[in-house]
Formats: sequence, C-alpha cells, structure tokens
Amino acid sequence: MPPNGINELICCFENNVALIHFVSTIDDALTLIQNETDKMIIFISSGTLGQVIIPTIVSNYTHVHSFYIFCTFIEYMSEWALERKYETIMKMYNHETDLLIRLVRDASNDLIKLGQSYMTLNDGESARKCFVTAQTLEIQANTTDTLHAPLLVRLKLLEGDNGLIQKARDMR
Repeated sequence: MPPNGINELICCFENNVALIHFVSTIDDALTLIQNETDKMIIFISSGTLGQVIIPTIVSNYTHVHSFYIFCTFIEYMSEWALERKYETIMKMYNHETDLLIRLVRDASNDLIKLGQSYMTLNDGESARKCFVTAQTLEIQANTTDTLHAPLLVRLKLLEGDNGLIQKARDMR
C-alpha cells in the first residue's frame, strides 16, 4: 500500500462523495445522526462501540444507510450481527485499508446506479457527473489496493466508446 493510501482514500471519498465526520463519544455520534436527518448516513465504528450504539441507531434512525465495522474479532461480531439480523446492513473488516477500499467501491457502485437512473430520465449531464465520480473512486481504490489485482469490472462499464460516460455525453 502506498505510504499515504489511507489518507488518499479518505480525501478521495470526502472530495467526491461526502464529508466524513469524526466523533469520540456515543452521545456525539447520536447528536450528529439526529442533526443530519436529511442525509443518508454511513456509520463507521469499532466493534466495541458498534455493539453499544448500533441497536439504538437501527431502532431510531432509518436514514442510516449502512454500517462499516472495524474490529479484531470478526467471528464474534458476525455472530452478534446475525443474532440481531444486522447482517444485511453491516460490513466488517479487520484492517482499516480494506474497510476504506470497500467503502469507496460501494460508493462507486451506488453512483453508477444513480447515474443509470438519471439516464432513464434522459438527464445525461447528471448521469455523466455520477459516472465520472464513480470512475475517480474506482481508480483511487485500485491505486491504493496494491495487495490485489485491480478491479476493472466497473471501469470497463464506465469507460470507452460504448461506456456509460460516453453514453451520458451522447445524451446531451
């Protein structure tokens, strides 16, 4: 991994998707969630904090989209999540780089879907913006993820003469 790979992923996400807010207490996290009711929230926490706060969030705040958990004991957290039926909304990682790469790739996938919905509305410019942002995220994830072969499926979908970016440009 490049020396500043984690920082580059965080900056790429913040510059292209959304701001990342850091909090240090459960009360601060709940206050932030309460104050951001008009936004889709992606919650990232440790496993220990997640066990305490996620049940409250799931019960009270439907605008929290998903949970990314950074933990050492994934097996234990997986059992905990399965017992509460959280497996569809929680993703767990034991390495921060893996978590951030998945977050960036998930955001890219969501942007591609959003861009495709703009295409059905014949809004090529909005679709193009989504697709270009998804492309940027995929390139950064591939650059940072030096342990695995580059993931090219989405880039192939986006790029080239018959790619989604070009199709969106052609709609203008």
